[in-house]
Amino acid sequence: MWPSELNASRIYDIANSVLLGSLAFGVLSTGLVIWMGKVKEWYSQKELEATRLKAGEANDRAAQADLKRVKLENRIADIFGPRQLTLAQSARIAKKLSGLKGTKIDVYAFAVGNPYTPNESLDSSNIALAVVKTLRDAHIDAEGWILGSCNGSGASNIVINVTGDSSDDQKIASKLIDAFRPEIGTYPEISGSPPSACTKFSDLDGARPNRRKHDATISITIGRKISPLLTPEMLEPVDEPENP
Repeated sequence: MWPSELNASRIYDIANSVLLGSLAFGVLSTGLVIWMGKVKEWYSQKELEATRLKAGEANDRAAQADLKRVKLENRIADIFGPRQLTLAQSARIAKKLSGLKGTKIDVYAFAVGNPYTPNESLDSSNIALAVVKTLRDAHIDAEGWILGSCNGSGASNIVINVTGDSSDDQKIASKLIDAFRPEIGTYPEISGSPPSACTKFSDLDGARPNRRKHDATISITIGRKISPLLTPEMLEPVDEPENP
């Protein structure tokens, strides 16, 4: 019986080993499945994050492209569209002219009498109103008139005029050019020929009649806008300083 018992014992050990191995394999298999699931979940999360990052970068590029397009459109409008003085521009001009308090300056606008260019007439009167306001913000004695019956005479852009040979007036006129030139189209030299050919003078602001006659020795004449020749450099957007 002994060999038989020995065989039975070996069979039992083998069976027990197989059972333990099966259990261990099962535990290992379960752990492997769980681990693979975690790895797959990690990779899926990384792929999702990468996709979101690429989408975010694409959105940023699209937003930057839109911003550049808007700036370019605004720059083109500044060059070829109606003239304007923003609050920041007016503040910078007024600051540069702060030492001219009480100086008497007349502002003229060629804005009447041409039915073929109504937009140019409106542009001239609008910018003249902005110029008068800017001068008054600098505590300058500024009044404005719309010119009519000018017998074919006219002006382009903003022209600074001085009547007479006063060196003080010439200095003031130079300050006016230096203040306006960086902000809006301005004739680069002082003119000695104000619009004397015109015979009709109407108040620029009908809601606020002028308080004096147009007899200042220094004047600003505003004619139609002359757009400069376009260059690639001109299309670069101009960022205004935050603090005027």
